[in-house]
Amino acid sequence: MTTLLSADALRVARALAGLSQRDAAAKAEVTQKAVWIAENTDQFGKSTNIKLRALYEALGIEFLGTIDLSTGISAGIGARWRMPPQLPVQHTAASNFHSERVGIAFGAARALLNKNQAYVAQRASLGQRKIGQLESGTSVEQSSLARLRAFYEQENIEFLGWGDVTSDLFYGVGVRWKQPPPTENLG
Repeated sequence: MTTLLSADALRVARALAGLSQRDAAAKAEVTQKAVWIAENTDQFGKSTNIKLRALYEALGIEFLGTIDLSTGISAGIGARWRMPPQLPVQHTAASNFHSERVGIAFGAARALLNKNQAYVAQRASLGQRKIGQLESGTSVEQSSLARLRAFYEQENIEFLGWGDVTSDLFYGVGVRWKQPPPTENLG
């Protein structure tokens, strides 16, 4: 049985892969409209969903989250680059895993939130240009980085990834909705 992915997970995966909807559609051999529908509605086109999932998994992206089968409630939905089993990554294994120089996937966080740069800029009290720079990794100005990260964390988004100090690379970079805290059974 193949589990269909949520619109949130599909948006995050596309953002991590750095693909436009048009590019994702071409690579998955579906229409751009089908990608838009899969990323923005609850109308699951099973065929489109399966093709997009296969595309992103072939690129090295893994999907995250759980679904409570008794209630249908999902938690921790998101995506990240597949992680190596341990750090530091051996040089021979490094090429099997996507790595990044910046360990915070701001573009994927915005995709998970499903908002445009103008919205995020206004809410995070940063310029829209600065949002674009932080998303692309061309700005590492610490105060803006901290402000944007705090904004997303307040929006219930969790950043994922491992940093390897020997190579200054990050593995497993991605985002997901924060898991709700476990409830205690006091009975």
